[in-house]
Amino acid sequence: MPDKTVGLYLLVTDDGKTSPYKSETQWVPQLPDYMTGGGVNVLWLAFLTPAKMPAVPAAMVSISRNRPNGSVVILSVGGEAYSEGGQWTWPWLASVEAAEAMAAEVVQWKTKYGIDGIDLDIEGKQSSENSYAFAKKIKELDPTFIVTQPVFGSPQVNEENYMVNQCFAKGVKSSVDAIGIMVYESTGSLQYVKGYVNGTKQWQGFPIHVDVPPQRVLLGAGGQTSAADIETLAKAAHAQNLGGIMVWFASVLDSATGKHGNQYGGGAMDSSIQSADQKAAWKTASDIMHGRSTTNVIV
Repeated sequence: MPDKTVGLYLLVTDDGKTSPYKSETQWVPQLPDYMTGGGVNVLWLAFLTPAKMPAVPAAMVSISRNRPNGSVVILSVGGEAYSEGGQWTWPWLASVEAAEAMAAEVVQWKTKYGIDGIDLDIEGKQSSENSYAFAKKIKELDPTFIVTQPVFGSPQVNEENYMVNQCFAKGVKSSVDAIGIMVYESTGSLQYVKGYVNGTKQWQGFPIHVDVPPQRVLLGAGGQTSAADIETLAKAAHAQNLGGIMVWFASVLDSATGKHGNQYGGGAMDSSIQSADQKAAWKTASDIMHGRSTTNVIV
């Protein structure tokens, strides 16, 4: 992961009934200009369908091979809908053996497609132990292959809590490179940082009982976040030595039509349709977190 992350979750494929861009759809995504002009340095590509892995949609491969210089590409598997069971099954989390076998397939994405990592966006009742076995095997096979783990602000999903507690226990070499706090309203993610970086100091019975290194924690921000709130998040990340900011969500353009691809909720949280000032704020955020801005960063 970069020293300070400004990362966007890009909506590339969705196998839901209403999505026009599914895993098998042949199309060429184009990144809007604000994603390529500096500042944004991580692209999470959403969402892989768990049951179709290790196959990678052609649209995701296209982005990986045509990314801006210096940026990191991570494929995100799961999401809320894919964690509900039913048709959204995770066959490779059925056992430790299946999880480790899938890990061996996934690490090959780097040489096949130039993909840098995987994001485990598991928000339902999947096997915690097998998820951990998957991430651990990834790191055994290729320590440089990135694994990220989104978490709720208030810890409430067993798989996420288990991963945090296992990976950041004292004396353990973590199989997770960063956790991202999934709170996307204004600067709300800031209030949940202490529950992870100071987990051992929370109330008795608190679900997180380890202290996650601050630089491994990413602040969540909605794509609709104002320029002022983006600056506040960046100042806090700088002052608290946090890992940076992750943004939910951003659409990409269909190069054949020039129109935005997948969007959720009518695009209300889509950073790609916000004002020019708001888009420029992501570059400013990167400068602040790296101490390059003349803006006072003491908070």
